[in-house]
Amino acid sequence: METTTTEFEQDIVNDSQKKLEQLHQQMEALYQNLRTVRHAINNNVAVIMAMAELTQRNPAQCAKLSQLCLEKSPQIAAAIGGFTELFEGAVSLQEEIGQSTPSQSPK
Repeated sequence: METTTTEFEQDIVNDSQKKLEQLHQQMEALYQNLRTVRHAINNNVAVIMAMAELTQRNPAQCAKLSQLCLEKSPQIAAAIGGFTELFEGAVSLQEEIGQSTPSQSPK
């Protein structure tokens, strides 16, 4: 009977290690995605700010520049949405690991 308990415990440990490795990989991907999202948002906001300044200097171009600004908003939202999806996946995996790790070993 001792062998069965040991095998069971080893299976739990192996499963936990696999999940921790998955979480680590997701966290690395999350960090890389955060860097990309931050860069994309900064670039898009810089374009919007430049367009606003150009509009002040040249009101005749207001319609064209406003359209360019409006095109940047969905790009920002998409970048944030992609990051949110990755983040939620990492959080759910972390919760799953927390729930599957026994606080005491079975006897």
